[in-house]
Amino acid sequence: MVAPETIAKEIRSRARDSQALRVFWVTVSGDRDTFAGELKRLLESCPVVPVALRGRGFENPDSVMRDVADVLEGVRGEIQKMDHVIKGRRGVDLVLLSRKDLMIDTSSPIVLPNWFPVAPEHTVTVRIVDLTWSAEAAVSDSSLALEDLRRILHDLDKALVERLQETLKHDHRKSQSLWSHIRVKSDDRMAIELDRIKGALDAVRNPTGYRPSTSKRPTVVGLIWACANKNAPDSLPKVASALAQALNLGDVSTDDMSLIAVLNRPVNPIFDPRARWSFCLIVTLRGACQLVTAAAHADDYPRFPAALLKSTSLDVRLFLDAAVSRLRSTAGRGG
Repeated sequence: MVAPETIAKEIRSRARDSQALRVFWVTVSGDRDTFAGELKRLLESCPVVPVALRGRGFENPDSVMRDVADVLEGVRGEIQKMDHVIKGRRGVDLVLLSRKDLMIDTSSPIVLPNWFPVAPEHTVTVRIVDLTWSAEAAVSDSSLALEDLRRILHDLDKALVERLQETLKHDHRKSQSLWSHIRVKSDDRMAIELDRIKGALDAVRNPTGYRPSTSKRPTVVGLIWACANKNAPDSLPKVASALAQALNLGDVSTDDMSLIAVLNRPVNPIFDPRARWSFCLIVTLRGACQLVTAAAHADDYPRFPAALLKSTSLDVRLFLDAAVSRLRSTAGRGG
């Protein structure tokens, strides 16, 4: 769910504040031994002990510190081998790797064992910190799969151009409304502009590095993005209706919607399913472009939970990738 690199960075970034024992929880869907080994490698100079939990426990708040004590006893030899490192850092970081989510949130006292390298037999207060959901990353982090997102945006741009050219060829009147919403200030006829855009997209050698633009000779994605930037969600249904007509859409699923579209839904419901799908395409496309742009200026933005970044990017990519497939699969059949 969260990469070892993200967990390692998070542990390094957290101030110890004289805590003799810190306990972290990470939910791991893959091989936990491999995860533990990678975490040890990344934190080689740190007093970190990753442990794959293989039994019951950590379910009852009243006995959770007893569970921690049992784990400590199980890794006693490993902790004692790190004696000099632990004393230098004045504490131990215990990282619990589990297949399940942490179901309890509690802070409790624990008496450290008499063999513990720091503050033996002292009572300390420990809280299990769930890094699965709280470990933060930059908006340029690998968890966003930005190369895949940029590749999908390139595919979407090409699919949109091809559909608009097809509609223009068979009935140019269906595209006129859309063009009035998104066109740049140019005297070029629509066909000429679409040919230019198609040529520019075909010339892209590395789609994984593709970045649309709203100003520098924009493509269709760039034009739609610029339109979405200038209009509040309540003003976009008209654009969505025009886009649905220009794309000559057929039947679309009412369940085909991204979370970004739900969060940006207009006050008045869009009853036409084709216009609703097009609205979702517009705001999701904008969200994807904003993510790509933010990643290029990651230092200007705060860090966010890596799990949030990963799930947000995945949701956007799934919808846009499905949109590309829809546009291509229905091409040439009049929607």
